[in-house]
Amino acid sequence: MRIIRTLSVFTAPLLFAGVALAQAEKPPEPGFTPQTSPIIGYLVIAVLFGIIIAVSLMPSKRSHLDL
Repeated sequence: MRIIRTLSVFTAPLLFAGVALAQAEKPPEPGFTPQTSPIIGYLVIAVLFGIIIAVSLMPSKRSHLDL
């Protein structure tokens, strides 16, 4: 039991040094380059918005019941 305690006293600083060295490395730089233009997304949103507005403004078939 005493040997294990003695070994843990000597190995604990090595463990903490390994953790510190792992954190000291510079993180990798992301290499993301967008493949499409955001304008295409804006156009799709505008078309969907127009469709939703057009459908919601269409008169219903029961207009004779409307006040």
